[in-house]
Amino acid sequence: MKKFKLYGIGNALLDYEYLVDDCVLKELEIEKGTMLLNEHEKHVKIHNLLKKKYTSQKIMPGGSVANSVYSMAKFGDKVCFAGKVSSDVTGDKFISSIEEAGIYSDVHKIKSDISGECLVLITSDNERTMNTYLGSSSKLDPDDISTDLIRDSEYLLIEGYLVSSDQTLDVCKSTMEFAKKNQTKILLTLSDPNIVKFFRDNILTLLKDKIDFIFCNELEAKYFSQKETINDALMILKRFAHKVIVTLGDKGAIYTDGTFDHKVRGISVESNDFTGAGDMFLGAFMHKFQSAGNANESLVFANKCASEIIKSFGAKFEKDSDYQTLI
Repeated sequence: MKKFKLYGIGNALLDYEYLVDDCVLKELEIEKGTMLLNEHEKHVKIHNLLKKKYTSQKIMPGGSVANSVYSMAKFGDKVCFAGKVSSDVTGDKFISSIEEAGIYSDVHKIKSDISGECLVLITSDNERTMNTYLGSSSKLDPDDISTDLIRDSEYLLIEGYLVSSDQTLDVCKSTMEFAKKNQTKILLTLSDPNIVKFFRDNILTLLKDKIDFIFCNELEAKYFSQKETINDALMILKRFAHKVIVTLGDKGAIYTDGTFDHKVRGISVESNDFTGAGDMFLGAFMHKFQSAGNANESLVFANKCASEIIKSFGAKFEKDSDYQTLI
């Protein structure tokens, strides 16, 4: 029996959420619903523009895997998170918040650079568009990763955002190799359509050997598979993972493992913000999942949790009781 259920590796970011008009996206030349990586100067310019026009709705520690790990901790799982921040207020806040959530922190601090930020732009249709400055999170290297904690974890979770640089791609490769040798199951979330679109070849280098899980949304599945229908995309994805889970927005979600196929319908709710819906879905699914035998139950639970998180702003519920109510 392993000590931890999951060890997650991802970008350690502070999220700033803004309610914006569509015209701002056009002004900034940003495609709605995607994530854009910025250099520091451009990031500061965009953030200053937003501060002049809008008031941030929420400032919370984020990052795709960090969000999923956070939800698992709140559901009662023993989980770890590995990332990198700077010795600044943002970095200190990130570490303290995940520790307060019950997550075992394997976050490293450096004196150079500044901690990463993500500007989450939410339009009137509740779609979220992200502008990210990775900062010190992009300096994560293999020596920052605890092999002892991976060995003690049932699952290793890696986010697709890490394939955008050679350095963090090397972190993925080395940790996945170690996990395989130590019977730790591997999960990869494709993270964002633009990541798949522009870094597909990097993702493929991680999938030379079949892994245990791939999580993605419909557009990411189509970009990765280079197919136009979800059924054709699933056929390709199954070549790379034993279990594939695809979220379909208001159309629900699909699970397939080559033996069992499950699909759940979407749940109609009054949404306020789609931020973190996929992260919540992954965390909820992995909290509930035990084996292929309860895959459908896990899918139903994850779908329910994702439909609840989009009713509020941000990727996290305000109260711990909200998580317990879902359980």
